[in-house]
Amino acid sequence: MNWTTIYITGRPKFQAEVRKKLSHSSLDFIPGYIDTNTPTVSNDLYWLNDQTSIREMKEAIGSKLVWKYRLKFYTSLEDFLQSNDNAANAAALTQDDLDLIAHMREVA
Repeated sequence: MNWTTIYITGRPKFQAEVRKKLSHSSLDFIPGYIDTNTPTVSNDLYWLNDQTSIREMKEAIGSKLVWKYRLKFYTSLEDFLQSNDNAANAAALTQDDLDLIAHMREVA
């Protein structure tokens, strides 16, 4: 049996609920750990039997949790890291944003 690595990102604190759903399913998986969580985005790692598709994993987790935590699934490390970089860049304020905030504080 071979294993496929699945990276999951989503809103904070989704890991416990996802792990509970997967443990009650018939899927063969091994939980992992990634220490790249931020205050706005959490990450998790699983190894799935290579005969299991991401669709089957999503069905085992359930659409309610996928939507509640805005879960995104990645099968390649490069895509996962790129999504983390994009999230970090999107959260950062530009100089124009900072100037606008300073101006609004002066006016108020």
